[in-house]
Amino acid sequence: MSYTKELDRLADKAVIEAIDEIYRICEWTLSGDEVTQLLEDTDINKAHSYLMNLVVSKLANKLLIDKL
Repeated sequence: MSYTKELDRLADKAVIEAIDEIYRICEWTLSGDEVTQLLEDTDINKAHSYLMNLVVSKLANKLLIDKL
């Protein structure tokens, strides 16, 4: 297998692990006492999905900006 195809395959594996870790981090973030009131009238699943998307977006932006 070529070098770039092998790196692409490894990147796919890393993405799965990264998503799992971000999922756990967001779940932990939403479990604190300080967010209890914030989530009082909100579906936890919607809040979790929104937070995950926000975290991934901010992470991508940070990586792109730091690269410049």
